[in-house]
Amino acid sequence: MFDELKAIGIPGRYDGNIEDYRYVDIEFDHEKSVFENCYRQLRTIRNNIIHANKAYRPDPPERLKDLLQWAQDFIESVYQTNSPLAERAKEIKEILKIENF
Repeated sequence: MFDELKAIGIPGRYDGNIEDYRYVDIEFDHEKSVFENCYRQLRTIRNNIIHANKAYRPDPPERLKDLLQWAQDFIESVYQTNSPLAERAKEIKEILKIENF
């Protein structure tokens, strides 16, 4: 999954000098688990979609779709582990009566 996301690319901050986003070349941190590496990028995707000022140059719809699909695939893979984290997430979803995070 990490390699799939690396192929999509993670944008960095908007740079007014070039009137575009500078992309960040993400690298796998071998001192962290696969989950930690992917989760860190999931947070970056979320921050870019929610907080980044995309008014200057919004992501193309196909790229946004790829990022959201990757995020959904990652979250679903976590649920399939039946780990304590996955079980707690399922409990929270049930309590809050929501389908997905």
